[in-house]
Amino acid sequence: MINKILIPVDRSIHTQKAIEFAARVADPKETELHLIHVVKKARIPADLEQYMRAERITEPPIDVYLKLMGNQIIEEAERNARDKGIKNIKTSIIQGDPGEMVVEYAAARKADMIVMGSSGLGNVAETVCRRATRQICVIVRRSLLDGKKVLVVDDEPDILETVEELLPMCDVTCASTFDQARDLLEREVFDMAILDIMGVNGFDLLKLARKKKVLAVMLTSHALSPETTAQAYREGAASYIPKEKMPDIVTYLNDVLEAKERGKDSWWRWFERFGSFYERKFGPDLSKRG
Repeated sequence: MINKILIPVDRSIHTQKAIEFAARVADPKETELHLIHVVKKARIPADLEQYMRAERITEPPIDVYLKLMGNQIIEEAERNARDKGIKNIKTSIIQGDPGEMVVEYAAARKADMIVMGSSGLGNVAETVCRRATRQICVIVRRSLLDGKKVLVVDDEPDILETVEELLPMCDVTCASTFDQARDLLEREVFDMAILDIMGVNGFDLLKLARKKKVLAVMLTSHALSPETTAQAYREGAASYIPKEKMPDIVTYLNDVLEAKERGKDSWWRWFERFGSFYERKFGPDLSKRG
């Protein structure tokens, strides 16, 4: 069992992801979670020290500085961890080189695991994992969807609500009609669009999205067929997702973004993801259709 988990925290989304990972592997009652925030060594300005002395603040100036810099960050991370069900939490704010301090703290507290985000703390994560020889070191990788602005278009309100819930890392805008979606595409900038076909003229929206250089993914149920899949590919959709597979939409959208990042066709993993599903639903001879 993992008895002690250490997470260095900052204000980035990657701290949230590290806490989510820790919550999945921790025993809610038994595991001890250590949240630390490392403040880099800094020199307190002379006028600030003078002001503190004038106000008869008895604490050392550097201690006040540490509290001001770290308390809000630590408190936010602790609330997040408690919301995820972790009960036994210890927090510390320390000063020094982040990589060195994390390794030293982990060794002193005999931590079993260190969990860090791949961004936010930047190169510190890789430095810590190289030097921490007695701990399991986990780097929680970023999602390519983080912060992406996504337009979701569907005439079913429950679908819009579900997709928005499945994409908490994105800035999601919803539209329930063709006209709403067209107006949004005309006046706002989006990274991706998720388009239903039936009820909102999805293929017409696809043309507009392509004109605006927006990666458009078709998400459909009633129009699902090999023929409309082939049409989506021909007309430049970045992918085509059956609504039955919607719970895994994060994976499929990341496939599209990874393909763009690596210079590959956006459909590069489509058959791997959906080939067996299509064979069960439509039979094995898909290459002869559409």
